[in-house]
Amino acid sequence: MTVMSRENWAFGAQIVSAIGILVIAIVTFSDQSNKEFRDEIRTELTGLRTDMRSEFALIRSEIHDLNTRLGRVEGYFRVSGNE
Repeated sequence: MTVMSRENWAFGAQIVSAIGILVIAIVTFSDQSNKEFRDEIRTELTGLRTDMRSEFALIRSEIHDLNTRLGRVEGYFRVSGNE
């Protein structure tokens, strides 16, 4: 086996450092893009929830109107059935 010289050790340390910096840069970029993606999804979901709440409120009011009309019809048939 050959003994590694100081130049080889220094070069190896530089390579390891460069790889470490590259890994840190990739992880940082990945985390930032994930954060942007999560924020975008959160915004979209908030918009969907708001739309669904307004739709459910509309459906609820329509059901209430239908129940009111049905009650009137039932009342009319009750009144006209007794005569």
